[in-house]
Amino acid sequence: MPTCQMCGRALRPTERGRPRQYCSRACRARAYRARLAERPATVEARRQPSDSVDTVLDQDLIVRAALALADREGVAAVSMRRIAADLGVGVMSLYRYVGSREELNDLMVDAVFGDRPLPEPGPDGWRAKLELSARQEWALYRAHPWLFHLVAATTRPPNAPGLMAYTDWRMRALVGHDLDFATLAKIAIMIGTYLQSAAAPLAYETQAARRTRHTREQWAAARQEAFDRTIRDARLPMVSEFGPEAFEASEPENIFEFGLHRMLDGIAVLLARA
Repeated sequence: MPTCQMCGRALRPTERGRPRQYCSRACRARAYRARLAERPATVEARRQPSDSVDTVLDQDLIVRAALALADREGVAAVSMRRIAADLGVGVMSLYRYVGSREELNDLMVDAVFGDRPLPEPGPDGWRAKLELSARQEWALYRAHPWLFHLVAATTRPPNAPGLMAYTDWRMRALVGHDLDFATLAKIAIMIGTYLQSAAAPLAYETQAARRTRHTREQWAAARQEAFDRTIRDARLPMVSEFGPEAFEASEPENIFEFGLHRMLDGIAVLLARA
């Protein structure tokens, strides 16, 4: 019995006309997108049978290849074509396991957070719990600076259970403090939003360093004279006092530490009032 070339489902035989190749319009569309993505590929890659490695290819292998590629070259370099080339398979074979780039993004986020679940039950006390969760998420952004672009640089959060588990864990850390559910959700989301905004400089600095091959310190030193001239001409008395100490204070790591403790102090005031 013939099967769908995308998902492998059995196809009903046709009484007339050309035999069916796909079970639905969705599979036909996925095949079309796959063909478009495969066009720039090398002749050797196109000649590779798309199902020659079905015995070893699976969704997790595809996601792990995407993570490795993002860590090497940034998330902008991730594409089905590049992943297929790294795995040595045809592009169409990937669509049997990952339906779209948006789904791949969600799976990548879920894998990163799922690899570092928060401990149960965690340390005693709401503050210790929230601080632990913040530091662990911050460590993920430091290890994978591109992660910010998939988590925060969108108005539509990823469909990633591993990420959602962090929000759930933070809400449970505050249960028993006479806060309504909406306030629990606001606090948990606020912490995540703060971490994402603090991680933005990490992501952009990684991009800039890869593009220019200069560190932040080297970039600042090269532009020091221009900065001095701008500050002098603009008459900025406080900014003109900036020196090595202020530059160090502006590092993403130090901003994260300062903001984290001020945020936890604010939550403590809220709990005291409650």
